Amino acid sequence: MVKINKLNNRKIEISKIENICRYFISDCTASEVAKKLDISRQTINKYYKDIRVLLLNKYPLDTKLDKDCFTLKYIYLNEEVFYYIQYNNKYYFLDSKDLYYKNLFNFIKQNIETTLINHKKANSVKLLYNKRKNDFLVIGYYKSSNNFETFLNQRLKKFRGINKNSYENHIKESFIRFNNDENFLFNFIVKNIYI
Repeated sequence: MVKINKLNNRKIEISKIENICRYFISDCTASEVAKKLDISRQTINKYYKDIRVLLLNKYPLDTKLDKDCFTLKYIYLNEEVFYYIQYNNKYYFLDSKDLYYKNLFNFIKQNIETTLINHKKANSVKLLYNKRKNDFLVIGYYKSSNNFETFLNQRLKKFRGINKNSYENHIKESFIRFNNDENFLFNFIVKNIYI
């Protein structure tokens, strides 16, 4: 478990830690929370970082390819392309460093990346997955809603100057936030914090 205790040699009451968690879930900036709780922005950022690590390490990301058919989409941010799966109105980040997705990323690079990114009308590709052969088949390219991309762009705009090293973590966190309501996330975080 992640241990959240006194930071900067300052004792913080449990009620304030719960409030920090609530503000984190509500996606308030550290500056806003610091003013509301009368705690330094640096301390809030430290708690936010601990909560973010907890969320990214403990939250079950059910993205394993056990679906027969899914939509592959991409986001172009910070001069980098990030791929994700849309399935049953949920969105799942595809981590290019995860060896589990090696075949999928090879398929993307060899068969669809150029077409998908340069397509003037389509922003998605429907793929059929053959589990037995661990292979993919393109069903077709099409235009789909950009609900998640809009959410992500609005969310990232409010954080001025996200550290380049934590950029991907903010994107992963955005997927978790988009797929779940605030009550679920708050209960998940509080349940997993050891104080």
